[in-house]
Amino acid sequence: MNLPLLAPMPHEFVLAHAGRIGFFFRGQIPKSQRHRLIERLAEKHCEGAAAFSLLEQVATIAGMNASDYARQHSLLPALRVAERDTAPALHGSAVRQGITKLVGSRLHTHKVHLCPKCVAEDLSHWGFSWFRRTHNLVGVEVCPVHGEALHRVKNPDPFSLLPQHWVELGEVERVEFDSASDAERQFQIRLQEVYEMFLDRDRPFDLSAIYGPLARRGRELGLRNSRTGVKPPLSDYVLNSAPRAWLVRHWPELCKKESGEFFSPLDRLPGSYATPGSGFAYAVALATLFESAGEAAQSLATPVARRMPDEKAAMKSQYSVEYWTTEFLEVFVSCAGNIAAISKQLGLDRDYVARKTKSLGLPSLKGVRSSPRWRALERFGAGESLAAACSAEGVDLGLVEELLRVASGTLVRAVKSVKNEKLQRSPREREQISIGLRS
Repeated sequence: MNLPLLAPMPHEFVLAHAGRIGFFFRGQIPKSQRHRLIERLAEKHCEGAAAFSLLEQVATIAGMNASDYARQHSLLPALRVAERDTAPALHGSAVRQGITKLVGSRLHTHKVHLCPKCVAEDLSHWGFSWFRRTHNLVGVEVCPVHGEALHRVKNPDPFSLLPQHWVELGEVERVEFDSASDAERQFQIRLQEVYEMFLDRDRPFDLSAIYGPLARRGRELGLRNSRTGVKPPLSDYVLNSAPRAWLVRHWPELCKKESGEFFSPLDRLPGSYATPGSGFAYAVALATLFESAGEAAQSLATPVARRMPDEKAAMKSQYSVEYWTTEFLEVFVSCAGNIAAISKQLGLDRDYVARKTKSLGLPSLKGVRSSPRWRALERFGAGESLAAACSAEGVDLGLVEELLRVASGTLVRAVKSVKNEKLQRSPREREQISIGLRS
């Protein structure tokens, strides 16, 4: 058999490559039979390959190592964009075989897409066509080569035949795309280019190497990086900047959120949370925050300098005097007064944050969410007399007076705001926040 029948074509991804091999050997066969065929072929090339992941098996048949194959012929780089590791392993690496087995052959979209013009050109030059990963990225509805709307395959087993067969059978339908909207076209071009930047990488970003530049860009645009605050979050910026029709099609959950509300899939990206975001979320954030994929790439390549204790002037200029007496108090409360968590969220040195907190006279937050002393203080802030508030909560008036001397009205409101928000969160969100504070 000629090599082109076994080698992957440009941007052909795992399932598409396996399907094409199956078709050339056996014609149209069910998925289970295709995978058994791939196992047998891989075993002929390498003893023990039957136990490999599908990605590793197809790479073996192609005569490629798994890492090179993963970077060039899988959607793994668009799925595994960031990792909480200072030295992330290569895509397809034996070090992370579990990830390769679980995600290596996964699709990025729910349906499989093709470009009819690419199919026609493939047939003219090669005599057959193939599915490309650049046509199968969430949110991208246009062929990057021809600028035409993509078509989705209607058949539930799209890899049982080649793209030209589905076109000939009329088993494709055009995706919804407003070609008359220049804003949407430009946005999709940026999104596609950001995805291609991910696809070119041989490994994920270290999480700090991607959330740092996102936080820096957010500050430049006047966005907040904290869960609560006066400034708008990243999700508000995306809602107001990305094409609305596109958002409704691809991120309807985002369109339902209230202004200023924390939307975890997006708003956690500029923060040091334990769990990285999805490739789709990172791509949308970068395509929205920057004018071009080139600007986004340049920002990601520019390290965010760690601030040292002697850089007081730079720290002071970054956060205004008003910030420390307003928004910072909500960060302080949401992090439960944890200096390490606060410094990580703000990108400031721990010693500086500790000194700043002390200079502001902020009290201990021990029992802030449940203690009678804090509840009495809230009652007093809501208009009750101090004596009545203490009596209702059964707490000594002197203890509340001691707290009152150091707790400003703004801090009390911040505590109340965070308490209410905590009650509204799902158990999963509370668990993620807890992990973020411990990390």
